[in-house]
Amino acid sequence: MGVTYVGRDEAMETVASRIEDVEVVLDLGPGIVPQTFVKKPYVHICVDAHRPYIERVKREVGDDPRYVFLNATWDTVVPLLPDKSVDTVFALEFIEHLEKEDGLRMLREAERVARKQVVVGTPCGFYHQHYEDPTVPDRWGMDGAYWQSHRSGWQPEDFPEGWEFIISPDFIVEDEHDHLMEEPMPQLWALRNLGPEASRRYFVMEGATAWEHFKLALEQGMPPAVHRGFQSAWRGLLRVTGRKGPAGRAKQHVEGGGAAAAPGAR
Repeated sequence: MGVTYVGRDEAMETVASRIEDVEVVLDLGPGIVPQTFVKKPYVHICVDAHRPYIERVKREVGDDPRYVFLNATWDTVVPLLPDKSVDTVFALEFIEHLEKEDGLRMLREAERVARKQVVVGTPCGFYHQHYEDPTVPDRWGMDGAYWQSHRSGWQPEDFPEGWEFIISPDFIVEDEHDHLMEEPMPQLWALRNLGPEASRRYFVMEGATAWEHFKLALEQGMPPAVHRGFQSAWRGLLRVTGRKGPAGRAKQHVEGGGAAAAPGAR
């Protein structure tokens, strides 16, 4: 069991450096903040039991076809998935909302369905957060207080064998009411690596031109040294022939008073 301790300012960067760039993500209990460690998954499945959370995220991402939203509890959805059917399972700020036995069962199911990684984020130890009246609005002013109560606490020794941990002792500084806490609460990230690292087969390129697709294909298909040599030779050829690449042509177009130039700006 490996444990890495980091300060609050370095925590997120340290966690991000341990997470693989994958294509299919299962995001359990994301609330209104889906995971952002994998920047552009090919498929991003969000499972949340509270429908207003799902609807808010759906509005924010618009018609982005990468997202699949399921309004259900985790134990309704995950047992239906075949073994090794997603790349990475994220359970960020989620497991503490489950009873301990349910949390352990969730970890087992996550390992079963994940090909690459399982990533858990939770307070380190029990963090008291309980809403006596489930009709009271949560910290976002939404009626999700019942789902925000904490029902279990987690330390590295609560996880099965094979997990790695990152702990930031001073990470949590505000309570559920956004009030400054007297003492910081430590945060725990637990990672389970299940398979060897592999390069992505698909890439999501928003607003990409055919030229950008071609450049990415070259970069992915060539060894780095060969790719750098190709870039250098290409730039040299452009200089010798007096031609410009796409960026140079765009600059020349604007400076020469193209359609975007203001009247009289010649």
